Amino acid sequence: MIKTISDDFFNKAMAFLEVAIISSKEKENIYFHTAEYSNVTAYLVYHATELFLKFAIFQASKKLVEGHDIFKLYEKYKKCYSDEKLKINIPFTKPEDVCYGDLPEEQIQKFKAKYKMSFEQQLKYPIDKENNIYNLITIFDTEWLESYKDELFKLYFELKKVNSCI
Repeated sequence: MIKTISDDFFNKAMAFLEVAIISSKEKENIYFHTAEYSNVTAYLVYHATELFLKFAIFQASKKLVEGHDIFKLYEKYKKCYSDEKLKINIPFTKPEDVCYGDLPEEQIQKFKAKYKMSFEQQLKYPIDKENNIYNLITIFDTEWLESYKDELFKLYFELKKVNSCI
């Protein structure tokens, strides 16, 4: 079988995901429950998802797609693959879909204004240009990560059979 550009995206996605799985097994590591450690693991998952979506879009359209926002990439993906069996369970929530519970609207708006960096950037960097600190702890369970890897592998083989983008 001839290796394609789309396969390069897929292989890199799987490499990022595999490293995330390895890091999720390090529960005895003293840094495991810190924002620094957990956000690096989450970033690996985020980037694996981004690269998988780029693989899939390229597979369908033969065009490289730019950008890092997995939610925008997923919208493009859905235009290429509308079949429900090809749906991906994106492991993150869109910022606009975050539930703030019973917080008053004024507090919600202040919170949103403070955290202006993109979600991807928040996972990569501990602080923004305005000295806002990003330290949410996002821990992914090893079993879930393994199932996500299985899901992406199954989709890989399904998508290799599909050739058109709507």
